[in-house]
Amino acid sequence: MSTAKRGPAPPAIAEVARLWLAPPVALLASCLALVCLTSVPDVVTDLEPLSAANERFVGWAGVGLIVALAVAAVGVLTAPRVGPGPALSLGAAAAVFGLALGSDIVDDLQAGLAFCLLGLAVGGLVSGAACMSLELDGRWRSASLIAWVVPLAAGWPMVTWVALHDAEIETGRIALHPSVWVLAPVSAVLVLWSVLSMLIEPVRVRRASEAAWESAWSSLLAVCGVTALLIMVLGFDPEISAAWLRPLVVVVTAALVVALVGVVTTIPTANARMGYVCVAVTGLCLPTCLQLAVVVSDAGQARVGWPVPALLALMGVVGVSVGWVLADRVVCPAFIVVAGAAAGSWVMADGPWVMFASAAPLTLGAGAAIAAGIRLSSSGAMELRYAAMTVVGVIMIGVAISIPLGWSLGGAVASNVDDARAAGRVLVGLTFAAAVLAAGYTATLRPRPVGADGREYRPSMAEG
Repeated sequence: MSTAKRGPAPPAIAEVARLWLAPPVALLASCLALVCLTSVPDVVTDLEPLSAANERFVGWAGVGLIVALAVAAVGVLTAPRVGPGPALSLGAAAAVFGLALGSDIVDDLQAGLAFCLLGLAVGGLVSGAACMSLELDGRWRSASLIAWVVPLAAGWPMVTWVALHDAEIETGRIALHPSVWVLAPVSAVLVLWSVLSMLIEPVRVRRASEAAWESAWSSLLAVCGVTALLIMVLGFDPEISAAWLRPLVVVVTAALVVALVGVVTTIPTANARMGYVCVAVTGLCLPTCLQLAVVVSDAGQARVGWPVPALLALMGVVGVSVGWVLADRVVCPAFIVVAGAAAGSWVMADGPWVMFASAAPLTLGAGAAIAAGIRLSSSGAMELRYAAMTVVGVIMIGVAISIPLGWSLGGAVASNVDDARAAGRVLVGLTFAAAVLAAGYTATLRPRPVGADGREYRPSMAEG
């Protein structure tokens, strides 16, 4: 009696649900992390209430940064063994409490808890969403990575606009609290997907740690950790005079930039080096530049309407699409576009559509750069986890250090439109310099082509 040859069994319903829900879950996790980040427009407009509630809130921001770095490091380093579920569920739970505390700060204890919980949320959500791709393959892997990148490249204008047009409160606020009818379902979906992933235990990318990456990991963690410690120490001592604090902020920022440049020399592969440069430059420069541009424009004669940030977000999505498709050819041109847009944005115009004309190419170029960097870094599990850690570190450090740096070089804290314009010009000028240097450096690198599945293409002997 002959037996018919059977094909592979169809995947179970739970596995199908996990695959189909992976990209939306990555998108929701990234959006929730974006909301949990310290809101620049809220801080600059509520500086006096925040200082009254806790004059050492900058130090607590450093503590929150340390928490985010620690959670992200644990999440990305343990993801090949335990998956992204623990980091995602922990970040979603922390976001619920952190946003509730950070949206209405009235005393010093609440400020400290809010910064710590929001840092925990950002570290868990960003690292967990990035590491979802370690247990996915093919189109699901690419879709989840794109969904993770889009909010980080395109969501800043919308978050800023909502923060500026939200109901004003008399107390301080460091984060924008979404409606409970939005926050509760999003958190529930993230936790349920995490539980489903942990129960199924899918095949994950398990790659032994290479000795060549030890220096790169040590350098990155040391640079981010020391910077966070310095922010915490300087922030917890409000008695430092301005005559000393201004040069200290400038020196710390300069040392950070030099150290981040030095980290490049420890990264072993060309694709990972280019991905690191893309993520580091855009993560440090893009968020605050776009947020201050919207703040200055909204304080002009006419307030910014929702179509302007929506179109800016659309430009970011277009940039991500271009960067993902043309990852091995678009990096240097993207940084040239960013440099040109930064030069045009130096005016910091107060007209909404004039601001859009300069901010749109900035969003487009930065979106293309960060997407290309993630695509190039996705050629290996170690490279991708390193890029995820870089995203957490540079975005949070950039947001935390931008306002003090603008105060140190611009002359005053950006608590009104003129001071915000001065701080914005400082940051836009630094963005121009960073983009020019990044374009020159990436032009000297030749990344390996990346296939449709995100893997690095290596020609065979027959192909030469």
